[in-house]
Amino acid sequence: MEPTANKPIPAPEPPAKPKRAYKKRMSKTEAEKAITQLEVTHRYVKRDIISALKSKECSPGTNSRLAYLKALQQLEIDYVEQITKMGVLPKNVASQTTTEYVFKAHVSKGGGVQTLAVDSKQQLLDISRAEEKEYKKGVADSPEDEAIRAQLEAEFGDRAAQLQKE
Repeated sequence: MEPTANKPIPAPEPPAKPKRAYKKRMSKTEAEKAITQLEVTHRYVKRDIISALKSKECSPGTNSRLAYLKALQQLEIDYVEQITKMGVLPKNVASQTTTEYVFKAHVSKGGGVQTLAVDSKQQLLDISRAEEKEYKKGVADSPEDEAIRAQLEAEFGDRAAQLQKE
């Protein structure tokens, strides 16, 4: 047996790098594939009809132009009908929309409520500013506060109140 003292000790092997995690592809369902195929075919046929409409033979007033326009209209009608049947578009789009109503309400000390319909955000902002000015009329402020407010009003005008809120 040979002495082990003279043999060099091998260096430990570095640990293996972990394999890179690849992003998995999202596979489409059969319904999504059918919808995509319908959209692609619709775009292709529409582009073909429009390019034919731009040709010399389809000048305004000719029967061929009228036939292409009718075909384009029927293509759009059939496309919307088909995607509605597939459930991509709701059957009644009006029921899917939401109407927004904005009101400004005032509650008095006695519990009475007064509401005011607001047409725009600017109108709501104007009403709020007017209310703030009305509320501040009865507040007793020190002369220093009044001097600072006068200085800010002179320097910034109405924007002084907006800058403080932001």
